[in-house]
Amino acid sequence: MKSALFSTIGLFLTSLILPTFGYSLRGQDVSHSFLANNTFFFDYANMQDIVVFGDDLSAANTNYKNMKYDTKINGGRNWATKLIDIPDHKVWLWDYAHNGAVVDFNIVPRDQENTSFGTQFDKFSNSLYGTKSLRLWASRSTLFAIWFGTNDLVYMNRNQGVASNDVINNIMTSKFQKVQELYEHGARNFLFIYVPTIEKSPLNKDDSLYFGYTDATNYNTQVKNNARDFSISHPDCNVLVYDAYMEFNYIMDNKGKFGIENISDSCENSGDKCDKKTNYFWYNNLYPTYRVQEAVGQDIHEFLTSRQVNVYDAQLQSGASTFTFKSLFLWNAILFLSLFFLF
Repeated sequence: MKSALFSTIGLFLTSLILPTFGYSLRGQDVSHSFLANNTFFFDYANMQDIVVFGDDLSAANTNYKNMKYDTKINGGRNWATKLIDIPDHKVWLWDYAHNGAVVDFNIVPRDQENTSFGTQFDKFSNSLYGTKSLRLWASRSTLFAIWFGTNDLVYMNRNQGVASNDVINNIMTSKFQKVQELYEHGARNFLFIYVPTIEKSPLNKDDSLYFGYTDATNYNTQVKNNARDFSISHPDCNVLVYDAYMEFNYIMDNKGKFGIENISDSCENSGDKCDKKTNYFWYNNLYPTYRVQEAVGQDIHEFLTSRQVNVYDAQLQSGASTFTFKSLFLWNAILFLSLFFLF
């Protein structure tokens, strides 16, 4: 209970208090990692495969028969195709994400054409693990990235008298059951990504996402806590949690650095061409343009690189949550600002 409270307070401070003072952090600055014991060092530099499960934020229109995907999505690359295209870090991408996907159809009903984590897992089993596998993969050199939650929160049925917190708890239970199955198939490196700032999307202009900030904060807290607990019960795993919520805020606060001018409207609804020349943050009412996606991909790369464990320092990193001096400084600054703000 205390850890959940502190996590929620932490998310509140970083997403509300700091912006109040005109200061935002990169996603990598407040992300978390729970690194394995000395069985599986986190060797990001030598990863050979990245397997992605998720929704519109990660989808690349993959042909599941041969696992080929579009290199351009909405005018450019998404975060995953950006991540694998960074020089000196070329890896194979296995992208099972699908537009409209949720964690579990039984919790958040969706059109059956929109895959869930479960159906994506089945495709993974067939193409990368089963008897008809397209390529061999190794536990040590494969990273599994999981980014769900946006559609789960937006399409959750809120008219049945069930508290959203209870539904989110059920979503987390279902999600980490699949994570457990991935572990049983050999997965040892996991990257979980937070739900971004859906309350700032054009879809919320009429306050239709009135629940956005509260539910996203609760969802992200649950992601972190469940990821931490999974790492404790699976000490041979590397578990990383990336703060996309903070990164979206950072990009909005520093839009000029990313060639962005409009952070309020949907490019798709503007009549403008939403291609390489777009200066919009939002591609449609809920999801961002390639400019945001590529920035997120770069920041994730830097986050993962910063968590690289060299065999010589492995004893220092063994079995601990990685927390850099930069992170320590930032959290001290957050504490100071929050005390100043509150008192």
